[in-house]
Amino acid sequence: MMLHCDTVTDQMRTIAATIFSALSPEYYLAGGTSLALQIGHRKSVDLDYFIAQNIDTIALRQQLGEVFRAHDLVITFEEKNTLWCIIDGVKVSFISRFESFLDQPMVVDNFRLASVKDVTVMKLSAICGREEYKDYFDLACLTKDVDASEWVALWQKIYPHVDPTSWIIALSAVDTVTPIPLDVTSGFAALDVSGTIGRVVTLITRDISR
Repeated sequence: MMLHCDTVTDQMRTIAATIFSALSPEYYLAGGTSLALQIGHRKSVDLDYFIAQNIDTIALRQQLGEVFRAHDLVITFEEKNTLWCIIDGVKVSFISRFESFLDQPMVVDNFRLASVKDVTVMKLSAICGREEYKDYFDLACLTKDVDASEWVALWQKIYPHVDPTSWIIALSAVDTVTPIPLDVTSGFAALDVSGTIGRVVTLITRDISR
C-alpha cells in the first residue's frame, strides 16, 4: 500500500527508519501516527511503538543512546515496560502491549504498522481511561475504513472477557470532550466528529439491544 507520508515530518521519517533498522523487529508503530500513515486523516507529531514482550528499559536506554548518539536524545519518563523520550524534538514512546492482533502488523517502507482494525480497538481502549479529542477524531475518521457495526465484535476478539460498555459510555460523552486544534487534511476537514460518533453509539446500542 502507499503510505500518506505527508502526514509525518521528515524528521519523524528519519527517526522511524533508524528505529526500524536498529531496534527489535518486534516493535510496531500504532496510535494516531500509524493511522495517519494509512488513511491520511491528519498530521501527526509523535511516534508510539509497542511490543508484545517485556521491555528492559535500561538496555533500551543504552541502545537508544548508541543508535542516536549524534542526535539530541532526552529520556522523559521511565517505568516498568515503558520508556518515553524526545529525539531531535520528536516525542517517541516504547510500550509493552501483550494483547493479540486482529491482523499482523504490516511492513511498508521503514514502518511496521498496526492495522486500522487494531488501532480501532486500541483507540476504544484509550477513551476508557482518558478524554482526548484526538482519539474521538481518529475514531470518527475510522468509520470510513472500519464498519462501526463491527467494533463490538472486534473488541470481543481482543478482550473477550471485558464488557464494551465502558467505551460505549465514553463515546456517548463525545460532546463533553474539549476540541483541540488538529492539523487535519483536506479530505477530513468537513468531518462532523460529534455527529459521526453519535451515529456510531446509536448503531451499536441498537445492535446490542436486539
